[in-house]
This record gives sequence, structure tokens and C-alpha cells, in this order.
Amino acid sequence: MLAVFCVAASAVLLPKRVDNGATWEMYLQEEENTVDLMFFGSSLAYCDINPAVIYQETGIASYVMAGPEQTMPVTYGYIAEALKTQQPKTILIEASSMLYDSHSERTRINICFMPWGENRLRLTFQECTPDEWLGLLFPLYAYHSRWPELTLEEVGQGLLGYGPDELAGYTFLQEVYPVTELKQREMGDYPEAYEKNLQAVEDILALCEKQGIRPVFFVVPSANRPTDEDAARIQEDLTALGAEVVNFNQVIGELGLDYDVDFFDSLHFNYRGAEKFSRYLGQWLSDQGLSPSQGEDEALWLQRVEHYAALRDKADGEPITLSGAAKQ
Repeated sequence: MLAVFCVAASAVLLPKRVDNGATWEMYLQEEENTVDLMFFGSSLAYCDINPAVIYQETGIASYVMAGPEQTMPVTYGYIAEALKTQQPKTILIEASSMLYDSHSERTRINICFMPWGENRLRLTFQECTPDEWLGLLFPLYAYHSRWPELTLEEVGQGLLGYGPDELAGYTFLQEVYPVTELKQREMGDYPEAYEKNLQAVEDILALCEKQGIRPVFFVVPSANRPTDEDAARIQEDLTALGAEVVNFNQVIGELGLDYDVDFFDSLHFNYRGAEKFSRYLGQWLSDQGLSPSQGEDEALWLQRVEHYAALRDKADGEPITLSGAAKQ
């Protein structure tokens, strides 16, 4: 009985995760083997790629299963876990994370919302610091102080679970960051982390080969993109491992962006920019030979298209507000 109480209490106390990546509870509500295309990586994936738009344009059922500031070893764990319930034909992995350090304050967030199992446990001990282990292994310990702030909705979600994600892993961002120039960002030099990321890429390639999945490593278009030197390094090193690599910064001029209103900050699109990039990406995927899905939950996908359209129409009708990044 004590074990049952601890499991139930942990589920209730764990903060609810419905956007900004690591949305595992909702992902697991997808009917098995109905997603043909998946996206992995950092916030550059879940803020910039809208599966509802891709479905409307191409009929391809896709899902974004990414997490904040996610490094390649964590991405490998996400892919391995996601493939337990879906068998996509193609996966796209955002490759800017090759340049991240091996650990940040977001690493724990990426892991603590994962399903229990070998992937979560391996990442806990390999990617987190020892002072984070106890909270990840025993969420009741980490979040016991949340009792006073719990809402009835949170209790219900904790006990009864979530429904499917109406945005399929995408995070809708509305505020605006006016871009005055395109820049290149220095990411720092983390040689040990880079080697770990390269090893994780090898693991991803091996897993995809075993599962019969086409992996594509890509860099999203951004107003503050990796330096030309870093981009060339990623291209060269991943290609040497046999990976397919696409840098969409090279076609940013083809997206039809309005730099005054299409960004949330210098790195991420808001919903306007994400829609434009997703339309371009959908056409690119079709040109690559991906065909419309068959066997997907068509009613759910039409609901997703309608849900996004309602969010977009509401946002379009409201005054433009600047994001926090624009006010700095």
C-alpha cells in the first residue's frame, strides 16, 4: 500500500508538462504506430516545427518529442524511448545541440518527465550530477513541497492522466521579437561534450539502421545561427559518420519571413514564423519522397488542424506584444 501511495503521490506532485518540451505523458496517448515522422532535439524543434501545419500541407502525421537545451546523448535516449510506441519512417534531429555543453539546469527537466525504464535510469546516472539523482529517482522527495499549491485540475491529471496533445509536441509562441539583422552566435568550446555528442550520433545512426528508419540531422533557420565555422564542423563531422545533414539557414531567404513579426526571440520563431517554416519543411519532406500517412487517427489530426487554426486566428486578432527578449 505504501508503494501504491508513493507512486500516486509522485504522479500528482510532479509539475504538469503540457508544453515547452518533455511532454511524455501526452505523447504516450498517441495510438501506437500511427506517426510516420518525428522530430527530436532542443527547443529549436518544439518551438519552430508545427505538425498540424505539416499535416494540413502534406497529409503526413508527425510529432515533436524534444526537450529544452537537449544534448545528443539525451536525444538518443528520447529516440530509443519514443520508438517503443511508434515506428516512424523518418526522424529529423536538430543538430545545433552538437555545440551544447554536456549538462545544464535543463538536463534534469528533460529526464524527470520521461517514462520509467532503462533509458530514464541510464540518462539519470550518465547525464546528471550526483546531487540530482535522489530527486530523479524519487520524485516525491523532489516535489513534496508542492502540496499546498496543487489545483484540482492537477490532481485529476496526475491520477487520470492526460489526453492527446492537440499540438503534437509543438509549443505555440505568440509574442514578437523584431529582428534587425541576422547574426552568428558563438556557442563556446566544449571538446569533451562534443565527443560525447558525436558518440551519441553514432548510437542514433546504429539504432535507426536497426529499425529501418531514415535519420536526418538538420539545423533550423534562425536569426542568431551557429557560426559558419561551427556549421561546417557539424556538417563535416556528421557526414563523416555517414549521417545526412541539412542546414536550413542556407534557405532562410526562401521562407517568406517578415523579420518584424515572425520571431519570438533571436533563436526561435513565434507561431507566424513556425507556420512558414513548417510549410516549407512539409514541401521539402514531400520532395524527399515522404508520402501521406495511412492508418493515422484522421479525426484527431483534423482536430489538431482546427485547434491550431483557432489559436492562430485568435492571436492574429490581438494587438502585437513584444516578448521579454525584445524588451531587454
